[in-house]
Amino acid sequence: MGALQKTINEKGRHPVVAGLFYPEEKIDLESQLCSLGLESGVGGKAAAIIAPHGAWNLSGAPAAAAFSAAAGRAWQRNGGEGISRVVILGTIHNKEDQGIFFSDSQFFETPLGRMWIDSEVSETLASCSTLFETNDIPHLKETSVEVLLPLVQFCFPGAAIVPVLMGGAQPRLVSALARALQVSLEPILNDTLLVISSNISLQDDEPGARSAAESCIRLLEEKKTAEFISGVQDGRISSCGGPLIAALLESGLVADRKVRLVSNPLLTAKGDWGHYTCYAGIAFE
Repeated sequence: MGALQKTINEKGRHPVVAGLFYPEEKIDLESQLCSLGLESGVGGKAAAIIAPHGAWNLSGAPAAAAFSAAAGRAWQRNGGEGISRVVILGTIHNKEDQGIFFSDSQFFETPLGRMWIDSEVSETLASCSTLFETNDIPHLKETSVEVLLPLVQFCFPGAAIVPVLMGGAQPRLVSALARALQVSLEPILNDTLLVISSNISLQDDEPGARSAAESCIRLLEEKKTAEFISGVQDGRISSCGGPLIAALLESGLVADRKVRLVSNPLLTAKGDWGHYTCYAGIAFE
């Protein structure tokens, strides 16, 4: 009866775009992840990565390149430090949902199984500002985190997750998130990976999308943090996850890390509404 009650009381988020954006069946999903060159424990040791979200036929390769840049931090059987948790920050595309939202679920599910939430770290982050809200409704609707979860699960088996969603780009939200990341994560950075789910640019034409993406990457590589943050606020930076990237930069957690474009070339695709999106994988190494 106790086990049954535990199952009844467990609260989780289930996949929304499995079978649409990425394979729905476990065997097909694992096969595609392997075909993208991913292997747990094999790769770089980035402290944070930026990976695109979208259908895997478009965003899969650059997302895999980003995760490969950190996959060497997976727990090894012969011991040593590894990733205990992945803090994954995604954009809310619904303009009506403004704010920063944490989840009160116990797990997020993928075709590979359940991923348990590090509730202690999630609650610590959520307690850092009255601007933050613990509310699963935005998480149930938004897919910017979901499409990257199988890559997290494949590269870092057993790691917990801390899903965070941000809607809007108000400076006070960016600064509040930056402070929360700095205060809450600095003591546990050795076994934490930061993942920002973001497409690098969105423009009306392909040349504009590529130019905007190149400008965004240049500012990151040259560590022009103030210029990047101001670009997010005035619209020069069109990355859909620009405010999240700005918060990471403002937190100072990756200030001493080299920024590297790990996917090449930049991939650009035309969306249903006529806009062009640029996809890229970026690592803070």
